[in-house]
Amino acid sequence: DKLDCPLVVALSIDSDKLVDLAADEVVAWVIDLNCVPVDSIPVVVSALRTRFPRAITIAFGPHVQTRRLAAAEQAGCRQVLSRGQLSSQIERLMSAWLEEGLKSEA
Repeated sequence: DKLDCPLVVALSIDSDKLVDLAADEVVAWVIDLNCVPVDSIPVVVSALRTRFPRAITIAFGPHVQTRRLAAAEQAGCRQVLSRGQLSSQIERLMSAWLEEGLKSEA
């Protein structure tokens, strides 16, 4: 089955791509921890959760970067995955995130 939902890729929480998104339309965020300085992870997660409170926040990064993974978990990400976990399970994970996000809207 194909997922029927739009995908928006933004390189920063200040991206113009995020300006027009309605808070209730965003089901999930997937944060690449390689793109966020470790000390900024709590700030990014907090900003996303404030702007899009119903969205599921997921983070992923290399399994050897335990400090980044721990920072994402401590910041309140619903799920923190290694890059390998994400890539090997992406279809199943996205289906689960979409289903969970749609249930929370009901």
